[in-house]
Amino acid sequence: MSLPEHHLALLAVQATCRAVLNGRRAKLTPLMLHGPPGTGKTSLVSALVTQFATAPEGFTAQVVSAGDLARSHSGNETDEGFADRELAACDLLALEDVQHLSVRVAESVCDLIDRRTARRRATVVTANAGPATLTHLPQRLTSRLAAGLVVQLEPLGVESRRAILADAAREKKVRLTSDALDWLASQSTGGGVRATLGLLQNLAQVATAYSGPLDQATLEQVIAETGQPTSAVSDVSRIVKCVANAFNVSEKELLGSSRLRSVLLSRQIAMYLARELTGLSLPRLGAAFGGRDHTTVLHACRKVEAELAEDAGLARQVKELRAGLA
Repeated sequence: MSLPEHHLALLAVQATCRAVLNGRRAKLTPLMLHGPPGTGKTSLVSALVTQFATAPEGFTAQVVSAGDLARSHSGNETDEGFADRELAACDLLALEDVQHLSVRVAESVCDLIDRRTARRRATVVTANAGPATLTHLPQRLTSRLAAGLVVQLEPLGVESRRAILADAAREKKVRLTSDALDWLASQSTGGGVRATLGLLQNLAQVATAYSGPLDQATLEQVIAETGQPTSAVSDVSRIVKCVANAFNVSEKELLGSSRLRSVLLSRQIAMYLARELTGLSLPRLGAAFGGRDHTTVLHACRKVEAELAEDAGLARQVKELRAGLA
Protein backbone atom coordinates (compact mmCIF):
# COMPACT_ATOMS: atom_id res chain seq x y z
CA MET A 1 0.00 0.00 0.00
CA SER A 2 1.39 3.39 -1.03
CA LEU A 3 0.89 6.07 1.63
CA PRO A 4 1.72 9.80 1.40
CA GLU A 5 3.89 9.61 4.52
CA HIS A 6 6.00 6.91 2.84
CA HIS A 7 6.61 8.81 -0.41
CA LEU A 8 10.27 9.77 0.09
CA ALA A 9 11.15 6.48 1.79
CA LEU A 10 9.47 4.52 -1.01
CA LEU A 11 11.43 6.43 -3.66
CA ALA A 12 14.68 5.68 -1.81
CA VAL A 13 13.82 1.99 -1.45
CA GLN A 14 12.88 1.72 -5.12
CA ALA A 15 16.12 3.44 -6.19
CA THR A 16 18.13 1.00 -4.07
CA CYS A 17 16.28 -1.94 -5.55
CA ARG A 18 16.76 -0.77 -9.15
CA ALA A 19 20.45 -0.11 -8.63
CA VAL A 20 21.17 -3.57 -7.26
CA LEU A 21 18.99 -5.44 -9.75
CA ASN A 22 20.65 -3.55 -12.61
CA GLY A 23 24.10 -4.43 -11.36
CA ARG A 24 24.96 -0.93 -10.18
CA ARG A 25 26.07 0.39 -6.81
CA ALA A 26 23.44 2.29 -4.80
CA LYS A 27 24.44 5.94 -4.91
CA LEU A 28 24.13 6.45 -1.17
CA THR A 29 24.58 3.53 1.16
CA PRO A 30 23.60 2.64 3.77
CA LEU A 31 19.99 3.73 3.38
CA MET A 32 18.62 4.50 6.84
CA LEU A 33 14.86 4.55 7.47
CA HIS A 34 13.82 5.90 10.86
CA GLY A 35 10.57 6.76 12.56
CA PRO A 36 8.31 5.84 15.51
CA PRO A 37 7.06 2.25 15.90
CA GLY A 38 4.16 1.39 13.62
CA THR A 39 4.99 3.88 10.86
CA GLY A 40 5.88 1.28 8.23
CA LYS A 41 9.64 0.66 8.34
CA THR A 42 9.24 -3.11 8.41
CA SER A 43 6.65 -3.03 5.62
CA LEU A 44 9.05 -1.14 3.35
CA VAL A 45 11.89 -3.55 4.11
CA SER A 46 9.59 -6.53 3.46
CA ALA A 47 8.52 -5.07 0.11
CA LEU A 48 12.16 -4.59 -0.87
CA VAL A 49 13.11 -8.14 0.10
CA THR A 50 10.11 -9.49 -1.83
CA GLN A 51 11.41 -7.74 -4.95
CA PHE A 52 14.72 -9.57 -4.57
CA ALA A 53 13.05 -12.90 -3.84
CA THR A 54 11.04 -12.74 -7.07
CA ALA A 55 13.91 -11.50 -9.26
CA PRO A 56 14.83 -14.15 -11.88
CA GLU A 57 18.57 -13.47 -11.60
CA GLY A 58 18.83 -15.08 -8.15
CA PHE A 59 19.86 -12.08 -6.08
CA THR A 60 20.30 -12.72 -2.35
CA ALA A 61 18.86 -10.69 0.52
CA GLN A 62 19.20 -11.05 4.28
CA VAL A 63 17.12 -9.44 7.04
CA VAL A 64 18.51 -9.46 10.57
CA SER A 65 17.47 -7.62 13.72
CA ALA A 66 19.66 -6.14 16.43
CA GLY A 67 18.64 -9.06 18.64
CA ASP A 68 19.73 -11.59 16.00
CA LEU A 69 23.15 -9.94 15.78
CA ALA A 70 23.56 -9.87 19.55
CA ARG A 71 22.82 -13.60 19.77
CA SER A 72 25.11 -14.47 16.85
CA HIS A 73 27.98 -12.67 18.56
CA SER A 74 27.48 -14.64 21.77
CA GLY A 75 28.51 -17.88 20.04
CA ASN A 76 31.95 -19.18 19.16
CA GLU A 77 34.27 -17.44 16.72
CA THR A 78 33.73 -19.99 13.96
CA ASP A 79 29.97 -19.42 13.92
CA GLU A 80 30.43 -15.65 14.04
CA GLY A 81 32.89 -15.71 11.17
CA PHE A 82 30.52 -17.73 8.99
CA ALA A 83 27.59 -15.42 9.81
CA ASP A 84 29.65 -12.30 9.15
CA ARG A 85 30.90 -13.60 5.80
CA GLU A 86 27.33 -14.41 4.76
CA LEU A 87 26.06 -10.99 5.80
CA ALA A 88 28.94 -9.24 4.06
CA ALA A 89 28.43 -11.10 0.77
CA CYS A 90 24.65 -10.93 0.16
CA ASP A 91 23.39 -8.48 -2.45
CA LEU A 92 21.08 -6.70 0.00
CA LEU A 93 21.31 -6.59 3.79
CA ALA A 94 18.58 -5.11 5.98
CA LEU A 95 19.56 -4.39 9.59
CA GLU A 96 16.46 -3.71 11.68
CA ASP A 97 16.06 -1.86 14.99
CA VAL A 98 19.70 -0.80 15.34
CA GLN A 99 18.74 1.32 18.35
CA HIS A 100 18.85 -1.94 20.34
CA LEU A 101 22.50 -2.69 19.50
CA SER A 102 24.95 -2.99 22.36
CA VAL A 103 28.23 -1.09 22.09
CA ARG A 104 30.21 -4.30 21.46
CA VAL A 105 27.91 -5.48 18.66
CA ALA A 106 27.71 -1.93 17.24
CA GLU A 107 31.46 -1.99 16.60
CA SER A 108 31.07 -5.24 14.65
CA VAL A 109 28.16 -3.75 12.68
CA CYS A 110 30.36 -0.81 11.74
CA ASP A 111 32.99 -3.22 10.41
CA LEU A 112 30.27 -5.10 8.52
CA ILE A 113 28.99 -1.90 6.87
CA ASP A 114 32.54 -0.98 5.86
CA ARG A 115 33.08 -4.41 4.30
CA ARG A 116 29.80 -4.21 2.41
CA THR A 117 30.56 -0.69 1.15
CA ALA A 118 33.95 -1.85 -0.10
CA ARG A 119 32.22 -4.70 -1.97
CA ARG A 120 29.62 -2.30 -3.42
CA ARG A 121 26.76 -4.06 -1.58
CA ALA A 122 23.51 -2.28 -0.65
CA THR A 123 22.61 -1.98 3.04
CA VAL A 124 19.31 -0.78 4.52
CA VAL A 125 19.10 0.12 8.21
CA THR A 126 16.01 0.84 10.32
CA ALA A 127 15.75 2.55 13.70
CA ASN A 128 13.25 4.47 15.81
CA ALA A 129 15.37 7.64 15.56
CA GLY A 130 17.96 9.25 13.30
CA PRO A 131 21.75 8.88 13.69
CA ALA A 132 22.17 12.17 15.57
CA THR A 133 19.90 11.03 18.41
CA LEU A 134 21.35 7.51 18.79
CA THR A 135 23.89 8.87 21.24
CA HIS A 136 24.28 5.57 23.11
CA LEU A 137 25.90 4.03 20.02
CA PRO A 138 29.56 4.59 19.08
CA GLN A 139 30.15 7.69 16.98
CA ARG A 140 32.03 5.52 14.52
CA LEU A 141 28.75 3.77 13.68
CA THR A 142 26.42 6.77 13.75
CA SER A 143 28.79 8.67 11.43
CA ARG A 144 28.63 5.74 8.96
CA LEU A 145 24.83 5.81 9.10
CA ALA A 146 24.70 9.59 8.64
CA ALA A 147 27.05 9.38 5.65
CA GLY A 148 24.47 7.43 3.66
CA LEU A 149 20.92 8.42 2.76
CA VAL A 150 18.81 9.08 5.87
CA VAL A 151 15.03 9.21 5.41
CA GLN A 152 12.55 9.90 8.19
CA LEU A 153 9.14 8.21 8.02
CA GLU A 154 6.50 10.71 9.06
CA PRO A 155 3.86 9.71 11.63
CA LEU A 156 0.79 8.33 9.85
CA GLY A 157 -2.12 10.71 9.37
CA VAL A 158 -5.75 9.77 9.95
CA GLU A 159 -6.40 8.94 6.28
CA SER A 160 -3.41 6.61 6.09
CA ARG A 161 -4.35 4.91 9.35
CA ARG A 162 -7.89 4.53 8.01
CA ALA A 163 -6.63 2.88 4.81
CA ILE A 164 -4.49 0.40 6.78
CA LEU A 165 -7.33 -0.42 9.16
CA ALA A 166 -9.78 -0.87 6.28
CA ASP A 167 -7.44 -3.45 4.70
CA ALA A 168 -6.96 -5.21 8.03
CA ALA A 169 -10.71 -5.26 8.70
CA ARG A 170 -11.37 -6.89 5.32
CA GLU A 171 -8.68 -9.48 6.01
CA LYS A 172 -10.13 -10.30 9.43
CA LYS A 173 -13.71 -10.21 8.08
CA VAL A 174 -14.74 -7.45 10.49
CA ARG A 175 -17.46 -5.40 8.81
CA LEU A 176 -17.44 -1.73 9.78
CA THR A 177 -19.48 1.21 8.55
CA SER A 178 -17.69 4.30 7.30
CA ASP A 179 -18.30 6.24 10.52
CA ALA A 180 -17.04 3.32 12.62
CA LEU A 181 -13.86 3.12 10.54
CA ASP A 182 -13.36 6.89 10.85
CA TRP A 183 -13.73 6.69 14.61
CA LEU A 184 -11.40 3.70 14.91
CA ALA A 185 -8.71 5.45 12.85
CA SER A 186 -8.96 8.50 15.13
CA GLN A 187 -8.10 6.35 18.18
CA SER A 188 -4.52 5.76 17.02
CA THR A 189 -1.86 7.82 18.76
CA GLY A 190 1.84 8.37 18.20
CA GLY A 191 1.56 8.15 14.42
CA GLY A 192 1.30 4.35 14.30
CA VAL A 193 -1.50 1.78 14.12
CA ARG A 194 -0.20 -1.17 16.15
CA ALA A 195 -2.44 -0.54 19.16
CA THR A 196 -5.55 -0.13 17.01
CA LEU A 197 -4.72 -3.22 14.96
CA GLY A 198 -4.65 -5.08 18.27
CA LEU A 199 -8.09 -3.65 19.05
CA LEU A 200 -9.31 -4.80 15.64
CA GLN A 201 -8.07 -8.30 16.45
CA ASN A 202 -10.20 -8.23 19.61
CA LEU A 203 -13.23 -7.01 17.64
CA ALA A 204 -12.85 -9.93 15.24
CA GLN A 205 -13.74 -12.25 18.11
CA VAL A 206 -17.14 -10.63 18.71
CA ALA A 207 -18.06 -9.18 15.30
CA THR A 208 -19.69 -12.42 14.14
CA ALA A 209 -22.37 -11.98 16.81
CA TYR A 210 -23.78 -9.01 14.88
CA SER A 211 -25.88 -9.50 11.75
CA GLY A 212 -24.72 -6.35 10.00
CA PRO A 213 -21.70 -4.04 9.90
CA LEU A 214 -20.70 -2.40 13.18
CA ASP A 215 -21.49 1.31 13.15
CA GLN A 216 -19.78 3.82 15.44
CA ALA A 217 -22.45 3.66 18.15
CA THR A 218 -22.36 -0.14 18.24
CA LEU A 219 -18.58 -0.12 18.17
CA GLU A 220 -18.37 2.23 21.13
CA GLN A 221 -20.93 0.11 22.97
CA VAL A 222 -18.90 -3.06 22.35
CA ILE A 223 -15.81 -1.29 23.64
CA ALA A 224 -17.62 -0.05 26.75
CA GLU A 225 -19.01 -3.52 27.49
CA THR A 226 -15.60 -5.17 27.17
CA GLY A 227 -13.73 -2.82 29.45
CA GLN A 228 -12.47 0.05 27.26
CA PRO A 229 -9.95 -1.91 25.21
CA THR A 230 -8.64 1.13 23.36
CA SER A 231 -6.82 2.38 26.43
CA ALA A 232 -5.99 -1.15 27.55
CA VAL A 233 -4.47 -2.14 24.22
CA SER A 234 -2.48 1.09 24.27
CA ASP A 235 -1.25 0.08 27.73
CA VAL A 236 -0.21 -3.34 26.39
CA SER A 237 1.86 -1.59 23.70
CA ARG A 238 3.55 0.49 26.41
CA ILE A 239 4.28 -2.63 28.47
CA VAL A 240 5.71 -4.45 25.43
CA LYS A 241 8.00 -1.52 24.65
CA CYS A 242 9.19 -1.21 28.25
CA VAL A 243 9.90 -4.94 28.69
CA ALA A 244 11.59 -5.19 25.28
CA ASN A 245 13.96 -2.37 26.19
CA ALA A 246 14.68 -3.88 29.61
CA PHE A 247 15.59 -7.28 28.15
CA ASN A 248 17.39 -5.95 25.03
CA VAL A 249 15.05 -7.55 22.50
CA SER A 250 12.98 -5.81 19.84
CA GLU A 251 9.22 -5.34 20.12
CA LYS A 252 8.87 -7.34 16.90
CA GLU A 253 10.74 -10.29 18.42
CA LEU A 254 8.71 -10.10 21.63
CA LEU A 255 5.43 -10.25 19.71
CA GLY A 256 6.77 -12.79 17.20
CA SER A 257 7.28 -16.55 17.28
CA SER A 258 10.89 -16.89 18.49
CA ARG A 259 11.42 -19.58 21.14
CA LEU A 260 14.88 -18.38 22.17
CA ARG A 261 15.20 -18.19 25.95
CA SER A 262 15.82 -14.43 26.12
CA VAL A 263 12.87 -13.63 23.86
CA LEU A 264 10.54 -16.18 25.43
CA LEU A 265 11.22 -14.91 28.95
CA SER A 266 10.65 -11.28 28.01
CA ARG A 267 7.40 -12.22 26.23
CA GLN A 268 6.16 -14.12 29.28
CA ILE A 269 7.03 -11.25 31.60
CA ALA A 270 5.22 -8.79 29.33
CA MET A 271 2.13 -11.02 29.41
CA TYR A 272 2.38 -11.31 33.20
CA LEU A 273 2.60 -7.54 33.66
CA ALA A 274 -0.16 -6.91 31.11
CA ARG A 275 -2.50 -9.22 32.97
CA GLU A 276 -1.73 -7.46 36.25
CA LEU A 277 -1.92 -3.89 34.99
CA THR A 278 -4.53 -3.76 32.21
CA GLY A 279 -7.44 -5.87 33.42
CA LEU A 280 -7.82 -7.43 29.97
CA SER A 281 -9.23 -10.95 29.77
CA LEU A 282 -6.92 -13.82 28.82
CA PRO A 283 -8.37 -14.13 25.28
CA ARG A 284 -7.95 -10.41 24.67
CA LEU A 285 -4.40 -10.48 26.01
CA GLY A 286 -3.66 -13.38 23.67
CA ALA A 287 -5.00 -11.33 20.76
CA ALA A 288 -2.87 -8.33 21.78
CA PHE A 289 0.24 -10.55 21.86
CA GLY A 290 0.10 -11.60 18.22
CA GLY A 291 -3.14 -13.60 18.23
CA ARG A 292 -2.03 -16.21 20.76
CA ASP A 293 -4.40 -18.60 22.54
CA HIS A 294 -5.55 -17.64 26.03
CA THR A 295 -3.94 -20.80 27.44
CA THR A 296 -0.55 -19.49 26.29
CA VAL A 297 -1.06 -16.34 28.34
CA LEU A 298 -2.16 -18.33 31.37
CA HIS A 299 0.89 -20.60 31.11
CA ALA A 300 3.17 -17.56 30.79
CA CYS A 301 1.72 -15.94 33.91
CA ARG A 302 2.09 -19.11 35.96
CA LYS A 303 5.63 -19.65 34.65
CA VAL A 304 6.68 -16.11 35.62
CA GLU A 305 5.09 -16.42 39.07
CA ALA A 306 7.13 -19.58 39.68
CA GLU A 307 10.37 -17.99 38.47
CA LEU A 308 9.84 -14.87 40.58
CA ALA A 309 9.61 -17.05 43.67
CA GLU A 310 12.97 -18.66 42.88
CA ASP A 311 14.98 -15.82 41.28
CA ALA A 312 15.45 -12.77 43.51
CA GLY A 313 17.23 -10.81 40.76
CA LEU A 314 14.42 -11.36 38.29
CA ALA A 315 11.84 -10.52 40.95
CA ARG A 316 13.59 -7.22 41.62
CA GLN A 317 13.73 -6.41 37.91
CA VAL A 318 10.03 -7.18 37.41
CA LYS A 319 9.16 -5.10 40.48
CA GLU A 320 11.03 -2.13 38.99
CA LEU A 321 9.26 -2.61 35.66
CA ARG A 322 5.88 -2.74 37.40
CA ALA A 323 6.64 0.43 39.35
CA GLY A 324 7.64 2.25 36.17
CA LEU A 325 4.46 1.18 34.39
CA ALA A 326 1.98 1.76 37.20
